[in-house]
Amino acid sequence: MSGIFGVINRTGADEGTAKTAYYGVFSLQHRGQEAAGIAINNNGSFMVHKREGMVADIFDEVTLSALGGSCAVAHARGSDGIVGPDGIQPVVIKSRVGNVALSCDSVILNAEQIREELKNQGAIFQTNTDTELVLSLFSRNRVITDTIQEALLKTMKELSGVYAMVIMTDDALIGIRDPYGLRPLSLGKKGNEWMISSENCAFDALGAEYIRNLEPGEILTVTKDDVSSVYFNDSISSEERIKNGKVCIFEYVYVARPDSVIDGTNVFKSRYEAGKALSKLHPCECDLVIGAPDSGNAAALGFADGLGVTYGMGLLKNRYVGRTFIKSTQEQRELAVRMKFAVLKEAVKGKRIAIVDDSLVRGTTTKHIIRFLKDNGASEVHVRLASPEVKFPCCYGVNANTDKDLPATRMSVDEICEMIGADSLGYITLDCLRDALGGITCDTCSACFDGNYVAGKPVDFEQSVHQVTNL
Repeated sequence: MSGIFGVINRTGADEGTAKTAYYGVFSLQHRGQEAAGIAINNNGSFMVHKREGMVADIFDEVTLSALGGSCAVAHARGSDGIVGPDGIQPVVIKSRVGNVALSCDSVILNAEQIREELKNQGAIFQTNTDTELVLSLFSRNRVITDTIQEALLKTMKELSGVYAMVIMTDDALIGIRDPYGLRPLSLGKKGNEWMISSENCAFDALGAEYIRNLEPGEILTVTKDDVSSVYFNDSISSEERIKNGKVCIFEYVYVARPDSVIDGTNVFKSRYEAGKALSKLHPCECDLVIGAPDSGNAAALGFADGLGVTYGMGLLKNRYVGRTFIKSTQEQRELAVRMKFAVLKEAVKGKRIAIVDDSLVRGTTTKHIIRFLKDNGASEVHVRLASPEVKFPCCYGVNANTDKDLPATRMSVDEICEMIGADSLGYITLDCLRDALGGITCDTCSACFDGNYVAGKPVDFEQSVHQVTNL
């Protein structure tokens, strides 16, 4: 997954638009650390600065000062399997209907089919990215429609998959959320600046007001004159669109920042409640409960409170190492784990430790952490996971492409426990995890846990997935 952000000053003035975009995408860095970029509209002239690396390393005062304008879109790229600069966003094009810049968090399942159709119509592609594909499709549709919104609706009807997008045109900022609402997208406002972001935590960082989440299938357009929306499915009410949404449940488990609110649910609270539920499902005799920083901390606090056991620190995290789960290769993930964690020896020495993590996908990180804890004096290490067994690969963006990557597809809980070297292992159930989401306003996609791919699958995906029976 990736982080996307857009901002427009509705007066048409430059009141630090580039810096707003910078701080917005900086707040979304947890969604992707591979590359980043900002494109800006300066009176119809589009400029873009982007490259591989972290946001803070790509932009400085000189660069941001050169990016003058009143509207901008930004992107923090996750691990999408595309090597080199081809996948770095935003992507800017000049078309017959004006300039367009796009930041996209997407997996287009029928991308190859659409690409071949467009090639047969004379389109030329320089990359194999979804972003270039969407822009080419939109440009074709814009020529044969009266408005941008009509062109975007036509484009959405041709796309199969999941996506959230921010689009900058010569006179508008547009946010799009796919008809399933699987990717989150929020609307915010500060003074004259209106913002669209993957998560509302970016608004908090900027001191902006969080207005609402975009509805599934919504195309939200902000111009100097108006803020308006059209919908992929306009035959049903707003309440029905929201209720029928299928936001990715892994947003609450791992991807989103804990201070975000996604579709009515506070991420921190949902993780805390999952930890409390886990303490009832799988209690253990322990002296100290710790979290696998950072995404396991909230669940660990809930687990400790549920058990009535002390919650404390046992691991230190190197803040300058990115998220290991979204590294591209197994070798990269293993190296990142070794560089990422250090043990507080005095805190764990001679103690029975319960460590709570958000999930176990491949098991690489968990295995190394257990070894670190025991090598530094922990007498026992019990692992508790605030999500169910990940038994199915995700074709919507979570970086596990085949079930060969997933121990839970072929191993029992006891076998996984032995593989990672834990003294005991316990998972939350899917029903308990859903209950922990509290006031969520929509349904969820939990394909990685139950194999129900709500937005469909690529044609060749069945070759890498088999139905898993209960172990």
